[in-house]
Amino acid sequence: MVLMVTTGVGIGLVGGWYGFRWRHKGRVFSESDREFFQNLLFRSETAEAKLETMEPELGRTRDRANILEDSHRIIQEELANERQFNLSLNADLSRERAHRKFIEDKLAVQTEAFEAAQRRIDVELANLAKRIGENTQALAESLPAARGVGEPAFAAANY
Repeated sequence: MVLMVTTGVGIGLVGGWYGFRWRHKGRVFSESDREFFQNLLFRSETAEAKLETMEPELGRTRDRANILEDSHRIIQEELANERQFNLSLNADLSRERAHRKFIEDKLAVQTEAFEAAQRRIDVELANLAKRIGENTQALAESLPAARGVGEPAFAAANY
């Protein structure tokens, strides 16, 4: 019984397979496959038509892209030049600041030296004024005593 059922199922499957092959013998694709390929063919033809209409615009877009790339390259070169110029300006500014600091330090040292010299001269002037005052006082004291004695020789000279 199992053998008969297995044989019957096997014959049924083989018969079904040959029947299917015979029915589709002339056709490789089914109707739905044909519709799919026709739709695919239509879409490819419309895509080619759109491509033909888009080619001039693509050319213009390519030209614009080239112009933008050139502009970008030029701007990058200008930026590089500006960066180089800024670096040289920063170097010059640093050099000028260092020179200014050097001059300010030198000026501070010279100002201190000038103030020290001015104090020394003030002290010397004070000492000189003190000596002149002492000499003037000594002359003033000696003159009345010398008047009684006679005229000094330098006072008698006629000019």
